Amino acid sequence: MSAALPSPPAPSPRGRNPLPVEALQHHLGGLLRERVQLRDAASPLALERNRREVVRAQWDLSYALIERYTTV
Repeated sequence: MSAALPSPPAPSPRGRNPLPVEALQHHLGGLLRERVQLRDAASPLALERNRREVVRAQWDLSYALIERYTTV
């Protein structure tokens, strides 16, 4: 029996991301630093929560960058 892969989070709607690229980068960096600490001491649930937050932040950053460089 194969398990289905989780679907990626829905990206923030285009043009509705309230944070600038630099703030999203800073937020993602904080989540990644937290992940390093969690690997040593955290429960699997805390690591999974952090992983989902990292993925969401990566998606938001990707869309913010696309928005920045495709806006005329």
